[in-house]
Amino acid sequence: MKTTIMSGIAAVCMTAAATPSQDNYASVTNDWHLGNYSNVYEWAQLRLAANTNDLPGAYAMVEYDVSFSDFAAMSNSILRLLRASDAATLPAFTNLYQMTRPGWEYYLSDFLPRQKESERHAEQLKSLVPGRPMTSSVFLEIFWQNGLWPAL
Repeated sequence: MKTTIMSGIAAVCMTAAATPSQDNYASVTNDWHLGNYSNVYEWAQLRLAANTNDLPGAYAMVEYDVSFSDFAAMSNSILRLLRASDAATLPAFTNLYQMTRPGWEYYLSDFLPRQKESERHAEQLKSLVPGRPMTSSVFLEIFWQNGLWPAL
């Protein structure tokens, strides 16, 4: 009986640990760093389904698509990110965004169109390596600290 109860408690704890328990910066970035990438992806999808211009969702979606070399989704994700970011007015964000915008434009206009199928395959194989850093975490932190992270 004790084994059954302990197994049930362990299953609940594992499920709770694998799902972002809160819609906040710490839970999302912790999920990413723990390797729960699909949780971050699902979280971003939920946010973008509720609001297509959601900044945290847009950045998390691009993070996922670039990290996993999802070339089919990458262009749309980056365009959404640019559209949502261009509309933002918070100086802490816009100053940093203006420095990174040319890189996203390069991705769309030069990098993605020039990728050959063999190069795409090589990039997708690299994406299988675990422990990817979350490069957009600085943006996500700015959104959280400045109230640009509305709850779902």
